[in-house]
Amino acid sequence: MAWCGLLILSVTISQADESGEAWIRGVYTGRSPRPLAVTEREAWQQASTLAENTPAAFVLVGSGRSMHPLYAPGTILVLQKPPYAELQRGQTALYRTRQQKVVAHLLIARVRDGWRVQGLNNPTHDMEPVSPDNLVGVVIAAFQPMGTGQMVQLANLR
Repeated sequence: MAWCGLLILSVTISQADESGEAWIRGVYTGRSPRPLAVTEREAWQQASTLAENTPAAFVLVGSGRSMHPLYAPGTILVLQKPPYAELQRGQTALYRTRQQKVVAHLLIARVRDGWRVQGLNNPTHDMEPVSPDNLVGVVIAAFQPMGTGQMVQLANLR
């Protein structure tokens, strides 16, 4: 069963290279895994298996539209908290603001007081940086649940 978890990991953590698909709306997204479109049941099964087989990983469901089109509302995300020093531009980081709001946005630049982050639909970066104290985790896999009708439409587009 561990082999299955490794297979899932290798399929879902595909990241864009420095080419065109690594950029969305002028923001580098190349270190954020692209969502795998599967049925809702498969999404939960794969996300749960990956989280169970990855140290300190956890699953949550994304909400809001700030990260669309990379992550639509309802995307099932698997996150893990890496050492702060290992963060990289283009990763999607989950952090807690001073007002205790949890936000998932892209790491866009390392600055004196931490990392600047920005949602893909936001015109500017967030005012509060990601720091070692407020980092919750980074997205290591994403699954976009699709209904049966959506899967048929997707298949017809190929």
